[in-house]
Amino acid sequence: MSEHESNDDWDPLSETPSDVVRNKDYVILEFGDGRHFFAQCIKNWKGRSAPVKINKKSYPTAILEGLPYGTVLELGNNYLKPLPEGEDLIPEFSPSTGRNADDDSTFPTGEQSNDNRDIIDTNESQTLAMEDVQKLVRDGTEGAEIVKSLVENSKTFEQKTEFSKAKYIARKQKKYQQRCRIVRCTGYSVCETMFRKDARKIMGMRQDTLGQILSYSNVSAGCQVLVYEQCMGLITGSIAQRMGGYGRIVSIYSGTQPTFLEFLERFNLSFGELNAVRFVHCGDIFGSDDDTATSENHKVEKEEREKLIWPCPLQSHTRNYVETIKRKTAQEDFLVKRAARFARKLTRHTDQETKDFLTTRKCDSIVLATRYDPTATLLDLLPYLAPSGPFVVYAEYLEPLIECFREVQKQGLAINLRLMDTWMREYQVLPGRTHPAMNMSQCGGFLLTGCKLCPVHGHDTIDHTVLLEEIKATLGGRRRMLRYSKSMSKKAKAAGDAKRSRKDNDGEGGTASKRSRS
Repeated sequence: MSEHESNDDWDPLSETPSDVVRNKDYVILEFGDGRHFFAQCIKNWKGRSAPVKINKKSYPTAILEGLPYGTVLELGNNYLKPLPEGEDLIPEFSPSTGRNADDDSTFPTGEQSNDNRDIIDTNESQTLAMEDVQKLVRDGTEGAEIVKSLVENSKTFEQKTEFSKAKYIARKQKKYQQRCRIVRCTGYSVCETMFRKDARKIMGMRQDTLGQILSYSNVSAGCQVLVYEQCMGLITGSIAQRMGGYGRIVSIYSGTQPTFLEFLERFNLSFGELNAVRFVHCGDIFGSDDDTATSENHKVEKEEREKLIWPCPLQSHTRNYVETIKRKTAQEDFLVKRAARFARKLTRHTDQETKDFLTTRKCDSIVLATRYDPTATLLDLLPYLAPSGPFVVYAEYLEPLIECFREVQKQGLAINLRLMDTWMREYQVLPGRTHPAMNMSQCGGFLLTGCKLCPVHGHDTIDHTVLLEEIKATLGGRRRMLRYSKSMSKKAKAAGDAKRSRKDNDGEGGTASKRSRS
């Protein structure tokens, strides 16, 4: 029994994220060459899918349990080896490779005695054959030894400049001495990993764009957010982490069930954070209200949930099945899964109850990121948004948002409308070699933001067309209107000049009186 189970006053909302990797937690393995891999810490994965596959090889992840985030691992032949604290993704050069181990900088000091002008690339400078290198890899030789052998068997290594030597060694280390760092799964890291792996699945959303969505939607603890996305649950998981279990997230889905429940597990959400997410079908939002069959299903589901009690007793056939299981660990796994299933039933609301959340309380913000028409979708969701509440619409392309911008502006539904995108440039930061990266993303999507106006008081009560017609009728024609406007401007100018002269006179008088008193 864990310490939480023994404490009756334990509050799941007060649970803080763990600083170390726990069993069944998802992590991200970040390599020095920019690759990212999702991995799950599993003690025993026989009969399941591999926890992580790197270079077409499966690696066990039981060693990750208990390691703090930020630990650097080195890939062995069939294992992951944790390295001591202070190690980096790119290993230090050993003295045998021509670099001082105590020197972190690859920037050369003093004058360079070598240059690369006489080096000709003929693919004959390396005397070590590729078959010999592959044999060293198959035999399980350490990566440092392979890199050392490549350096010693290179004919042109000593002729290179210090920069060329550092680049050569770093390139060989990334290939034969691979290291990765354990990164916590957050909205930023998950978005970066998915953007590098397959950006189409998240609609080309970049990590800086996700940060702007969370900022412009004003997501905070205690608010109610309406989310409609098709980014594999990336936005829903990021909002749940940001709110920390305080508040409510109403997520709209299409189909028979939410398609990104499995992806939400990669955020390692706590019970409170996961319980804050409520799902409602798009048919209950955009469909008609006279669906009696759907309401009957919701009623039956609610009645079945109210019949459940906690802790749920074992039925006779379930108890007989548990007794047939020989191993105690297998019995515990079965009971844990059964308890989790009943816990989900007790805490899961029906779609009708989730829809009632939207009618009883207006949402504080709306986040929309779908492949559907953003104009029609936003207009149908705006009635669920409270006045002065922000909304954010994300699209991979600009043209749908331009049409949405014009329609919202035409109907006068919102103010502070902004249509924007983010231009991000990645830099290589090294001593003496800081420059933009050669390859970078062109676009991370477009955003349309605004604040909803109150449908009753949030509009101008003056009809400017009627007012202009009344002025024309009073003045009697265009020329008289022009003379009237000129005369009014002259009067305004004369009044301003008189006001400035009075200020100047008051200032001189005040100065004179001060002088007389002194």
